[in-house]
Amino acid sequence: MSDIDAIRRALARLVESGELQAEQVEPVTRAVGEALRDRGAGDRVRWSEILAYVGGGLVLAGAAAFVALGWDRMTQSTRITVLAVVTALLLAVAVGLGRAARSATGRTAAVQGRVAATLAALGSGTAALCAGVAADHHEGLIGGAAGLVIAAGAYALLPTAIGLLACGGFALVTVTGLLDLSVGGEGAGWGLAYVALGVLILALALAGLLVPHDLGLGMGAAIALFGGQWPVLWDGEAWGYWLTAVIALACLSLYGRRRTWVLIVSGVAGLTLAVPEAVWDWTDGAVGGAVILVLAGAVLLAASGLGVVLHRRASQS
Repeated sequence: MSDIDAIRRALARLVESGELQAEQVEPVTRAVGEALRDRGAGDRVRWSEILAYVGGGLVLAGAAAFVALGWDRMTQSTRITVLAVVTALLLAVAVGLGRAARSATGRTAAVQGRVAATLAALGSGTAALCAGVAADHHEGLIGGAAGLVIAAGAYALLPTAIGLLACGGFALVTVTGLLDLSVGGEGAGWGLAYVALGVLILALALAGLLVPHDLGLGMGAAIALFGGQWPVLWDGEAWGYWLTAVIALACLSLYGRRRTWVLIVSGVAGLTLAVPEAVWDWTDGAVGGAVILVLAGAVLLAASGLGVVLHRRASQS
């Protein structure tokens, strides 16, 4: 007996008991049948997504194992060919699934879009490696730029979290390559360049051009804070913690415009880093490690309290 027949029998018993009208049997049967079919289709879509991820992972793992085992014995042209073939395979499947996602609807379209974006992100990684191997010099810059172009193109067509992460990662690699080429060393220009990149990502996220918005805001804030910390970590420059504090306060002030926990967390984290560093510098290192830990905890509590106040004000407005 099919599911539809079982549904009809159950509904017939409800009609006999007077709990259901006879003319309602067929509409209810069709509705329940469609729900069952949708559930079965959803299960198939979920398994298709899992298999696609596993397949993409196996292709990448197999290529990585092949390259790792024979890398030293390969010529440069062979390395480039292998990486180019893997890249072309990943991107071709991503393009095919992306086109299918445009014509599909509902959960199927969403799943196909996620798989296509994941494969495109993997393809941008192998493309970056291929370009770096092919380059005679400035491998990081050339590889990062190649990966960024492909990742940005894929993200423009299918905006997903993994695509945005790929774009942010390759943007960071590209900026690092540019700095290594133009500035050299580890001067203050590095920190300012990372801050500029983080601010650019934050601006794009605030303008609604990056999806998911919270991920764009968090990535921009993290890169900006990293840039603010660069002078402190590498050169011991005092203006680094000032820059970090300014970025942290800017994140907290931006919360009034975009009510998301990412900005509060970024602001709290930045202040928790900047204030103990400032105290350590002002006391010329006389403050012990235990005092610094207590101070960091106090700053964390105070900044968290400030975040709660901002949240309440934003909720009331």
